Amino acid sequence: MAEIVPFRLKLTGDTADQHQFQGYDGYMALAGFAWTLALVTNYAETGKIRQRGDFLGRDAVRASTPTEGSILADFTVWLQQNPAEVLGLGGATASLLLYDLVRRVISRNLGQDDSHQTPLLTQIIRRRGGDIEALVARVEPAIRQTHAVIGKGATRMQILGGHNIINTYNENTRDYVRLNIEDNQELEKDFSIAAFNVNSGYGSVFDNELGRTIPISMSREVLRRVSSIFTWGLDQYANKTGGRVSMRYTRILAMDGTPKRYIVLTAKRMAKRRD
Repeated sequence: MAEIVPFRLKLTGDTADQHQFQGYDGYMALAGFAWTLALVTNYAETGKIRQRGDFLGRDAVRASTPTEGSILADFTVWLQQNPAEVLGLGGATASLLLYDLVRRVISRNLGQDDSHQTPLLTQIIRRRGGDIEALVARVEPAIRQTHAVIGKGATRMQILGGHNIINTYNENTRDYVRLNIEDNQELEKDFSIAAFNVNSGYGSVFDNELGRTIPISMSREVLRRVSSIFTWGLDQYANKTGGRVSMRYTRILAMDGTPKRYIVLTAKRMAKRRD
């Protein structure tokens, strides 16, 4: 039997306060959120990341007609599989797990502080951090599309999972996801490898100078050369054995100059530091 997980978008400001938005941009935004749910749901139900053709997550997301108040758009996800069993997370509640995954991919794409995590989300990241970073990257275009209505009929979009606020989109988050500044200066630094997906090359590194993890990606050619190095680095990080990876990279920056993503060019192992 399917478990039905509710989501709601509440749009306010501008013409949304008169229960209207610009037709094209408004419905594009709703479609973007539906696609966000479809991609995350598919991973939750299958453990795989898909974005083309027909797939389980695409069929699972249903939408209701928008209603007044200012504008309310309700979505439901019909889970046919138990994500906790699929992802090997014991007896976790399916709805809470899906809410945590949606919260994670959104906050990660908005460059927000991810230090406050539920125990369940911490467990997901520890077990499948590389997968989650790959999912974050795949969902980015959908999150950008969901912002289409900001400034085009609404100034604020509140995302609710059940009765809890998952996140809020506004002009600041819109500008963050829209603008990617390519900084092609090559840099080199040592990192701990916090997450890595050997199939896609997506992952994250802990930057000691910034005090947080930064997403990474790489070309297929680079992945072939360095995948074993990052796998080793991830093992070092998980087992707290101190080995780090020296990485040469360029950066994708936000409008304010803060790093959004590191693009890996080369990498090599670094032995544990001796103090």
